[in-house]
Amino acid sequence: MNDFQLAISEKVTEALFTQLRDNFSVSHSDSGSFGPFSASYSAGIKLQNGKIDFQNNGTVLIKELDIVYDPLKLTFGIDIPKVTVGGFCIIPKPWGGCALRAPKKTFFGGNPDISVPLDLSGIITTEISASCSAKMKHFDDPANAGLTPWKANALGKSDRWQLFLEPGYVDIDLIDIADTAGNLIDSMVDAAVDQLLGFLPGWARSLVKAILGSFSSLIRKLLDIGDDVQEWLSNMLGVSLGLFNFAVQMVLEYFADKYPIFEFDDPYPMLPTAPGPGGSGALVPVLMPVQSPDITVNDKEMVISASLGVI
Repeated sequence: MNDFQLAISEKVTEALFTQLRDNFSVSHSDSGSFGPFSASYSAGIKLQNGKIDFQNNGTVLIKELDIVYDPLKLTFGIDIPKVTVGGFCIIPKPWGGCALRAPKKTFFGGNPDISVPLDLSGIITTEISASCSAKMKHFDDPANAGLTPWKANALGKSDRWQLFLEPGYVDIDLIDIADTAGNLIDSMVDAAVDQLLGFLPGWARSLVKAILGSFSSLIRKLLDIGDDVQEWLSNMLGVSLGLFNFAVQMVLEYFADKYPIFEFDDPYPMLPTAPGPGGSGALVPVLMPVQSPDITVNDKEMVISASLGVI
């Protein structure tokens, strides 16, 4: 038999969820090598939007929660095929050999030859929806070791029952990229070309262009940028570098195990500290252990039921 019940409306739960959502912040960086180029990123991961929807099947639906990557700085290190120009004979010797050769110069011998940044802050979004079970978990506060329940209560170090939203089925819309991404890629390619050719003397620039052809086309080919820029970015960040999977995992763990939607002390202060009669000193609070809490959810409210014990 349950000794008490606590009902929480969908509106209140959404307000608690919103506060928890706004406190989410994760920074992460990673890198990888992909043949002719390498890529690295540094990302800040935040949450926006999202709604709470109670279901009659006893679950809580998190709807259309946006994972926003801001800042998101991507850097490409590009290896250009080595090019050697000059070294040809200007004045041959009559009896064979060469009396004077043109200067010989090798370009693009670095690794990488150029490093090109791409700022994608705030233009990429992952959207998730998750069907969650409401779970009560007991937190044994290590800070109250050796303390009586009343002393722990007075110091704000009581054990706690915590309510988490534990995702089951998760629907992930991996990426939504703003239309401006295409222009950013074009600007990145232009910057790469400027970086490549800027240091070359005029006589060598024409020779290198003749050998390698269009530098814009070369950069796109080395980075494997096709006609669909959004698909390329999605594959680069999501598949090759694993950013989206990391972000989704962090969000799910955040709600499932790290930060509760709601919590209350155990033992619970049924009657708080009060002054004694005639100013004779404070009366200690009445504390009652909360035992075996259970949660039921319908489309209107979430109800926590539990039994009370005795210290």
